[in-house]
Amino acid sequence: MEMLLTFAIVFAVLLVVVIAIVTMNLFICRPSEVINFSGRRRQTADGRTVGYRVIKGGRAFRIPLLEKVDRLDLRTIPLEVSITNAYSKGGIPLSVQGIANIKIAGDEPLLGNALERFLGKPLAEIQDIAKDTLEGNLRGVLATLTPEEVNEDRLKFAESLIGEADVDLQKLGLVLDTLKIQNVSDEVGYLDAIGRRSTAAVLKEAEVAEAEAQVQIVDAQNLLRVRKAELEGKGLAAEKRAAQIARKAEVQAEQEVE
Repeated sequence: MEMLLTFAIVFAVLLVVVIAIVTMNLFICRPSEVINFSGRRRQTADGRTVGYRVIKGGRAFRIPLLEKVDRLDLRTIPLEVSITNAYSKGGIPLSVQGIANIKIAGDEPLLGNALERFLGKPLAEIQDIAKDTLEGNLRGVLATLTPEEVNEDRLKFAESLIGEADVDLQKLGLVLDTLKIQNVSDEVGYLDAIGRRSTAAVLKEAEVAEAEAQVQIVDAQNLLRVRKAELEGKGLAAEKRAAQIARKAEVQAEQEVE
């Protein structure tokens, strides 16, 4: 009986130990992250040898003492992009503010770039690196565009910036989801002058259009008066002829009676 009891206790202890080991070393990956198991060398599909394995979704078991586990968040990272005194084409310094959403790439080979650069780094450091990269690209794109092009077609400006920034961000293992330019300004008043000229041109066009409309209205009124006078003249002539015909008929009737 004592032996049976001892066996049961040992079995229970072993079961608890096994459960504890499994609990400590079984990792479940959420959809918004990847889990990196580093410490064991393996060969990738393209023939490279790396010292880690990555899972995206699902679960995996860590080999105790041989592997270390790190999580890498794939959720969107918002950024505020802002540059001042960036020279545009033509030498006009501009200030630009915008917002961007980036994320760590979830698929190879970009994921490998992100693991090499950002594994174990805090979110703030990733944001700073991405922000500096985008602002550098922003200055580069501004140098190829005139202030008019930047201010009048911000969608085209943003598309040019995305095309420029994608290459550098992919080298870091990052993906640019969205980018919007919120404000473009300058300290020398160049854009304000462009706006005033545009406003003046629009007002002048409106004045010219209004004057042409007034001329057309006057011409139409004059034509209406001429037509009215012609119709009135024709009416009087017709009345006169009718009166003459009536008088002639009356005279003929009187002569017949006599």
